[in-house]
Amino acid sequence: MSELIKTIIIDDEEDARAAVQMIIASFQNDLEIVAEASSVSEAFDVILKHKPQLVFLDIDLKDGTAFDLLEKLEDVNFKIIFVTGFNDLAVKAFRFNALDYILKPINPDDLIEATQKAIKSIDEKNIHAQLKNLLQQNKLSKQKNIVLSTLEDIHIVEIENIIRCESDGNYTTFYLNNSEKIMVSKNIKEYADLLSEHNFFRSHQSHLINLAYLLKYHKKDGGYIVMKDNSSVPLSKRKKEALLKLIANM
Repeated sequence: MSELIKTIIIDDEEDARAAVQMIIASFQNDLEIVAEASSVSEAFDVILKHKPQLVFLDIDLKDGTAFDLLEKLEDVNFKIIFVTGFNDLAVKAFRFNALDYILKPINPDDLIEATQKAIKSIDEKNIHAQLKNLLQQNKLSKQKNIVLSTLEDIHIVEIENIIRCESDGNYTTFYLNNSEKIMVSKNIKEYADLLSEHNFFRSHQSHLINLAYLLKYHKKDGGYIVMKDNSSVPLSKRKKEALLKLIANM
């Protein structure tokens, strides 16, 4: 893995927490222990703060159980390895529900096996997420039209015909190459994210330009952009270097 897996150890026994940490340190370096907790309330806080990918979770805690903790959380988007002293019936229930668990007293081999399985699961999840994002970006890059909805009409506009966009609060105006203007009640950020795959550049907090219509960068008077429709667009200082690099590579 290129990044360490953020991990939290939750157990009301200090010796048990130390044992988990020692065993982890002895066999691999993929995990980063970012926090420990001994109670439901402490665990709730550190999970919200650190957003872990893996949690070693004791069943019985100082002020409740692991299930009390999980019910408090809105989203449980991390892998759990339960640490339990439960009887055989409870263990069978864990196994039936395909949950990872290790029994107390902690056996190093069991912990290592459960941890390696968790790492593999997290890796696969990350790969699926990356692939999904890649496919979504590919889809956006092939998109030729954008739908702009106003109070009166729904416009289907070819992206290549958009010269620039300018925002005023929660409204964004699209300037097209046929001199038409379309104002929609959406923030420019929504369109900046979408159109970045189509050669658009956010020159300013309130301005988004299609680089295909860039005519020149005027250096004087603080510096500003001139488009092929002769409109002037401001360029923020922090965006200047990025624009000059784009121009150099044209």
